[in-house]
Amino acid sequence: MKINLVFCTVLALLASVFPAAAQTGSTERADTRVYLADGTLVEGTMVEKGAELIIMRVEQKVFTFDRTEIDKIVTLESLGGGAKTITVTEFPYISFMGGAVAFGLLSWLQFDRASDNEQEAKLNRVHQQLSRAQKLEDKASRARIYGWSTAIFSAGSLGVSLIPRKATRRVFPELGASSDGDPMLRVKYTF
Repeated sequence: MKINLVFCTVLALLASVFPAAAQTGSTERADTRVYLADGTLVEGTMVEKGAELIIMRVEQKVFTFDRTEIDKIVTLESLGGGAKTITVTEFPYISFMGGAVAFGLLSWLQFDRASDNEQEAKLNRVHQQLSRAQKLEDKASRARIYGWSTAIFSAGSLGVSLIPRKATRRVFPELGASSDGDPMLRVKYTF
């Protein structure tokens, strides 16, 4: 049972720590606002801008708009200084956290195995089975070495997953009006 658990844990670990399986951090940011003729505001990422059609991606869905439906198009570049530049902290290697958990689990299993072997060795010493007790103590020693080495890998994976990266982004200002009917302009930056 423990061997199956260790095997599955190792497979999960290998799948989670490789950079190919790491999260790309491709959280989609809106770079275009399209104001439609009916007053609707669509905010998303511009995929293609043609002479007759505009193709946008909004929350993983693709929308196509005819030029006759569009009142105006505003991009972050067209705002110039109106778009706020913010600095955010990202954790691009957060998927290594899975490796930290897997190595931590392996470490715990090895320390548990070492404890079981030591207890059995003590019982064998009481019953004068010294050669068996020595073998169990050797197994316990090896299991502790494996436990400490996987604990070090776990700490290393945790350290890698918590490496921050600063990034600058440009965001749209959010415009709104008060609900009591008084003319009011509020600017709110969302990111």
